[in-house]
Amino acid sequence: MILTFLSPSRQVLCSAIAWKNDIIAALRPLVDPHHRNSAQWAANRLIQTGIATIIVLEYSACLSNSSENTERVKSAVNYYLQSTTAIAVEEGAKEISCQRYKKVELKKKILEFILENRMSKELTAKK
Repeated sequence: MILTFLSPSRQVLCSAIAWKNDIIAALRPLVDPHHRNSAQWAANRLIQTGIATIIVLEYSACLSNSSENTERVKSAVNYYLQSTTAIAVEEGAKEISCQRYKKVELKKKILEFILENRMSKELTAKK
């Protein structure tokens, strides 16, 4: 089996992805039939998936160390999908992709958005 050749941390990530069949599919935007083939829709989808993935993984790293890594990722994905953060990410990605930023500006806007919408802020506020 391929998993035996991967490092333990990569095995955990592969297991987490297998758990959700396709974790990226859970984090990407819904298909908009009117803009399915447009470059803007593709950019929006890429930006949204990237932002969502970073937010979920960062949140999972902040969860209790008492559970396994796979369980933390599962919990983070479920929390993300049920939170208002998912809606904010969808709207933010749409706005960012419409602006046609240059590379440096785009990186800055995405990073600012991620920092403003971190789910881990809720965990640190509770402590």
